Amino acid sequence: MSEPASRPRGHGPKREPKLPSERDWERSVVLEPRPGPRHPELISDGGGLPFPPAALAGPPGRLDPEDPAAGALLAHLAARVPKRASRAPWKRSAGPPPAPASLDGWRQLARTDDEVLFARGQPPQMLTAALRQTGRRRIWTFVGSSAARPLRATRDGIRASSWRLDPSHESQPGETVLRVLVTEQAFASGRRAHGRVLPPDIYIDADELVLTIFVTPQPGFQNNTPNPETPIRVVVPERIGPRRLVDGALVLFSRPGAPPPAGSD
Repeated sequence: MSEPASRPRGHGPKREPKLPSERDWERSVVLEPRPGPRHPELISDGGGLPFPPAALAGPPGRLDPEDPAAGALLAHLAARVPKRASRAPWKRSAGPPPAPASLDGWRQLARTDDEVLFARGQPPQMLTAALRQTGRRRIWTFVGSSAARPLRATRDGIRASSWRLDPSHESQPGETVLRVLVTEQAFASGRRAHGRVLPPDIYIDADELVLTIFVTPQPGFQNNTPNPETPIRVVVPERIGPRRLVDGALVLFSRPGAPPPAGSD
């Protein structure tokens, strides 16, 4: 799913969203979270299959060019290599020929019978390439790539949406209900996510309460009008206490190959 576009330059400061009224909060859905891991089992940049964070650990290894999917990736890379213009042999200004396409540095992140996701580099400088088998002959075809897209926790194929606490309400250590404003990560034609917010994942220890929220995407085409915040209430199984509240949607890597901690912008 695509992410909402950032605000274009030159349009002035971003207007603060209007906060829900107390009546809005009274009408908001109340969700009970389900236990989840501290770090997500699957993550995605929205450009292809979800993959485990461990797929980015260690050196990339070597892809087999005899593998039809890897071969299709190599063919796509070769087609993008700029062609050297023909020059007369007496012209000395001709530069060196362009480097041939190579699978060096590429790794496989995830694969099914019909789809595969390759990547080169490490977050945040990572390029992914998705390929899929198409047609009667089941030929592997390049379908898209993405770069510098945020990695998000993924559950049942849905990327996590960001949230923040209601700024008009100061949470108290003894509370067990969080007032949360959710911003859907996928395009939704500027509509709130009422009725589409799923039971969140929650992880609790002595120091942190990590909440990861998922929203079922709208079906069909959606335009990129900025999504408004959706108020929800989340019932947590313990008092908040002195714990730090963490949005588990975005997955950040402290260094290449390191386990990704949950975090937020």
